[in-house]
Amino acid sequence: MSQTTVIAKLKEELKKINEALEQLKAQKKKVDEEYSAVLDEENKIFEEMRKCRDMYKYTQLEMKYNMVSRRRKEIEARRNEIERKIMGYTEERSKIERRIEYLRPRSASS
Repeated sequence: MSQTTVIAKLKEELKKINEALEQLKAQKKKVDEEYSAVLDEENKIFEEMRKCRDMYKYTQLEMKYNMVSRRRKEIEARRNEIERKIMGYTEERSKIERRIEYLRPRSASS
């Protein structure tokens, strides 16, 4: 197989990886916004619990806090998974770029 077809295939693969990275970055932005909102809600409930003197109200707030905290942890897990995928795709992209650079004829790189 000639080097030009290998380079063309690598460039096509690089294009697919870049598209996947853009989708993951958009997903991460959405998840970060969701995480921030849930974290703010969790902090607000915690502050209410800290100021609360009524045991009945405190128990209600505690239950609500536990639900929000669980939701935050789930979102945090999704967020970490997306970050790992982004790191993997970024590493794969850099490997392909290095391979393309290695295979490219020297006269073409000038």
